[in-house]
Amino acid sequence: MSAKLIKAIKFTLSATDNVNKYFLFGDEHILMYQAKNHCLKNLDIKLLEKFYIDIADENFDANLDQCLMSNSLFNEQKVVFLSLSKNRLNKELVERFKKIMAYETDNILITEITNLSKKVIEKDIISKLDGDGCFIDCSSPYDSEIENYLKNNLPVFLNKNEHIKVLLEMYEGNFSALFNDLEILKILEIKEEKEAMTIFTSNGDKNNYKLIEHISNNESDSALSIINSMKKKDRNSVPLLIWILARDINAIRFIKDGKNLKTLGIWDNQINMYKRISDRTSRESIDKSINTLDGIDKCFKGVLNGDPWNGIKDIVLELSG
Repeated sequence: MSAKLIKAIKFTLSATDNVNKYFLFGDEHILMYQAKNHCLKNLDIKLLEKFYIDIADENFDANLDQCLMSNSLFNEQKVVFLSLSKNRLNKELVERFKKIMAYETDNILITEITNLSKKVIEKDIISKLDGDGCFIDCSSPYDSEIENYLKNNLPVFLNKNEHIKVLLEMYEGNFSALFNDLEILKILEIKEEKEAMTIFTSNGDKNNYKLIEHISNNESDSALSIINSMKKKDRNSVPLLIWILARDINAIRFIKDGKNLKTLGIWDNQINMYKRISDRTSRESIDKSINTLDGIDKCFKGVLNGDPWNGIKDIVLELSG
């Protein structure tokens, strides 16, 4: 059986029954995040035993065998998060993908491929693999895909063709920015059509950029007040903050590397905020924030003990300094 290839938005609207091997790739970070969550949608992530393995690690084979063949003391099922960040393939890595695909297990394997092009993945990985795994394309979606997503995810009071048309024109394929504003609707608990459309059509800085605005201006108290407000209103907004901070940290790193920020959903009128932070922030500080964010994600998922809100505040203070 050939490996299945599916676009991320279609995947997030589909059932995941009878599949336990997922391969995620593409440059749309929020789609990668959504797809990964959808892989586990019928499971309680906090109750799963979790493992993290780098496919390029020299001990990969032994590490994968050890975590999948050992018995779990507390849970019947495990999830193994595999990753490959290298930007080139070699024969050994292809063989490791074959091993993942061929592994007979009831556990869940989720592989993230972050730096290989779609062309390379299709030509040098998918075409060479047989099995029941699913490759999920998290690259920028087409307008038709975004339209389908909106029809399935907009709240009832906004789910009208006229609004969908406006949103498609306004965001011009920038799915990350659109998704972020949809999440803001949830956090603000907006239930009225007119007020909701104001979030999308405002010409000023959107509410979700107030946090980075305060950080860029060294206004740590104001930035922390936003975090405290979100915690008070909705303690489940941690995943959104993880995504927002990941975007912001990536933007700061992109500035240092001379990369364009539009792929992150950040436009010209917001770039100066990130430049101010980049000018005063060392690469070591950026790496520290990335490690902290990884810990926040693991705390939220129950892999590590601790309060993820404390880690979020640490990042805000680190970047505000």
